[in-house]
Amino acid sequence: MVAVEKNWVPAELDEAEVSKFVTATGLDPRVARLLLVRGVKADDAARFMAPRLADLPDPSLMKGLDRAALRLADAIVHKEAVALYGDYDVDGVTSSSLLAAFLESHGLTVRIYIPKRLKEGYGLNPEAVDVLASEGTKLLITLDCGITAADEITRANQHGIETIVVDHHRCPAELPPAYATLNPHQDDCTYPDDGLAAVGVCFNLVVGVRRVLRERGHYEGGEEPDLKRYLDLVAVGTIADMVPLTGVNRILAWHGLEELRLARRPGLRALMEVCSVKPARLSSSDVGYKLGPRINAAGRLDDASVGTRMILSKTIEEARPHAATLDVANRQRQKIELDVFQSAVAEIDAMSPLPPAIVLFDPTWHPGVVGICCSKLVERYARPAILIGEGGRGSARTAGAFHLYDAISRVSHHLRKFGGHRAAAGMTIDAEAFPAFKADFLEEARRGQESILGADVLVYDEQLEPADIDDAFADSLALLAPFGNGNPEPLFMVSKISVKTTKVVGKGHLKLRFLEGPKGGLEGIAFQKADLAPGLEGQKVELACHVERNEWNGNEYLSMRVRDLRVLGP
Repeated sequence: MVAVEKNWVPAELDEAEVSKFVTATGLDPRVARLLLVRGVKADDAARFMAPRLADLPDPSLMKGLDRAALRLADAIVHKEAVALYGDYDVDGVTSSSLLAAFLESHGLTVRIYIPKRLKEGYGLNPEAVDVLASEGTKLLITLDCGITAADEITRANQHGIETIVVDHHRCPAELPPAYATLNPHQDDCTYPDDGLAAVGVCFNLVVGVRRVLRERGHYEGGEEPDLKRYLDLVAVGTIADMVPLTGVNRILAWHGLEELRLARRPGLRALMEVCSVKPARLSSSDVGYKLGPRINAAGRLDDASVGTRMILSKTIEEARPHAATLDVANRQRQKIELDVFQSAVAEIDAMSPLPPAIVLFDPTWHPGVVGICCSKLVERYARPAILIGEGGRGSARTAGAFHLYDAISRVSHHLRKFGGHRAAAGMTIDAEAFPAFKADFLEEARRGQESILGADVLVYDEQLEPADIDDAFADSLALLAPFGNGNPEPLFMVSKISVKTTKVVGKGHLKLRFLEGPKGGLEGIAFQKADLAPGLEGQKVELACHVERNEWNGNEYLSMRVRDLRVLGP
């Protein structure tokens, strides 16, 4: 298989600035370098490494929040029929679960409606509005969707249903006629951080509702809810939705991971069990690669509501069957995903030369996995990717600094509908419109080629010797977690390290053992690079890799997760 060769470059850093940073903070120079590369100033280093909930902005700064909080507080007091309509991905599921748990703790019976992706598609749909109206719904709250649902919210208004929109996607020129709209992307919203996931917006809403109820004396003689207990759900939705882990999101995710490690919520504890994740050791990587994909899998294939049922389970015994269902769905998703990815790669590798973007359509591809495949194609070919599958439903992912949403907007006259943001988008298109859409989007990619440049570059933070990779070094890296979009996991170059043994494991992964390093030699894993195994033993290589601490059979060990590998020779 053909892949774009990566260009490795060191991060630009002024050693004089490193020295000043170390003097000002007393930190290890290696940590100082990593913080400086991420734009952290010396005065902010302590708060970056130990964020404070006290630094969260006042939720009332978010446009529409006070109005929404007052309305929802009224619904609690008057025991109104409230329906939560959540998107079928992790962000939507965690948002729905968080708000449902909060409302139920106040004695409200809540109707959760998660649309079936393959039957109902993305977003609020008119048939669902009719169903909820027939059930007597008085207040509808959309979560991780709704910002473009003008027709559907108009329909809800006609049924006498008031709607609160909780969303974080790009706003259209004209907002839907909702009772209140919470979205930090609104032009005149004064909330200081527009990078929140929907679950972060939802958390701000419950903070606002609790404040209203407190001011009304609702908790007198009773126990006021501890909202820190909901931060586990905020962390899962925020990390899995790949929003920037900076600013407010870093505070929420950092404290949310602390709550997750306590594993007080039976549903998430059951999910950790099927993932073989020990709660006390849980990391943002575990959320992003283990918990999140399992919650996502149900929505990608059939019914995401199993995710909310698991999260809201009262006991571990009740939660375990739901967690098992998600685990099975995830394995099914992995197989389908592999088939789609290999099919797409075969098409791309037959192209010469490679176009400026990957735009493919196959009516046999499962629309629930094309987004994941797009991400892998971007990593492999360093180009924006759009894959359209069954029913004309597709997904897109960007590369480099290319603004995907704006590019698609300019050719959206070919689409039935679309939505998204700079880095990712979803769309629906008629088959006969695809050739013209493809041609116009490729032209957009050609015009934006300069912004795509750099997608084939791996910028590493520092060059290491194998002896540098020890427990103390791993401990220092942990100070910068959680890692994700906006706070990338540190990447290192390790040169002239000797491959002792190789082993192909899992679905095409390469396990490596090296001669050099502590405790008899370092280990490494190179995902989906099994094709490199032949002839690699006995060779000296250089690695672009992440350093992590793993556990197997109760034993801890350091490992290098290899992003790229170059053979130097014997």
